[in-house]
Amino acid sequence: MKIFAHRGSSLIWPENTMLAFDNADNAGATGFETDLRLSKDGEIVLSHDDNLGRFGQADKTISELTEEEITAIEICSINGQFKDKLISLKTLLQKYPQKDYIFDCKFSGQLLFVRLKELLSEIKFHDRFWFLNWSGKGGKHVRNYFPQQASFPRVARSGIWGGLSIFGLGHLSEPKNSILALPVYFNHFPVFSGRQIASIARRKKTFVGYLVNSEKEFRQCETKAVEIVLTDRPDLITKLL
Repeated sequence: MKIFAHRGSSLIWPENTMLAFDNADNAGATGFETDLRLSKDGEIVLSHDDNLGRFGQADKTISELTEEEITAIEICSINGQFKDKLISLKTLLQKYPQKDYIFDCKFSGQLLFVRLKELLSEIKFHDRFWFLNWSGKGGKHVRNYFPQQASFPRVARSGIWGGLSIFGLGHLSEPKNSILALPVYFNHFPVFSGRQIASIARRKKTFVGYLVNSEKEFRQCETKAVEIVLTDRPDLITKLL
């Protein structure tokens, strides 16, 4: 089973910071999921939110700041115990070039994909990365700039598929994408079945179960032969393997 760390080891450490990714690597994570945004000066930085109000810094907005200003900002972990600075994508890729990646593109403008292609070419990065986009426009840019890379279905489409999957009807609305993802549980109900995962695997598609942050969720994935999980707790999940 491959373990992807969601924003790093983000349930304990400050999300999308080097502290979070370092601890995810120490725990044995196979790959990283991270959020891509553009700074005011057109550099790719890592942040789930555009405005940093969730971290008590509502006066700071990623798209209105330069890369230098952004990477000087410290954010706290969920429990408030740890702090670290935000980082650029280049900083992360240069430190962990061997990891597999999921790029969650929070900005759908063309410039993000232009800059990403330039960056990956500059550092001669591998092709083991997937995309998550939140709009049709973002998906179009992925197809134009990264035609060989797979993208997850848009959230609305996955939501319909997941809802039907709970009742064993996922085959009626499975997205055509070559990489798919569903939550392990929804309101305590298992979302996917072992039969469904086996069918996906037979058709050479990739499936990711998320967010796997407890032993119960891990065991559900394990018994259904899920090969890739996304977690905020790589330290826990790698110990359960």
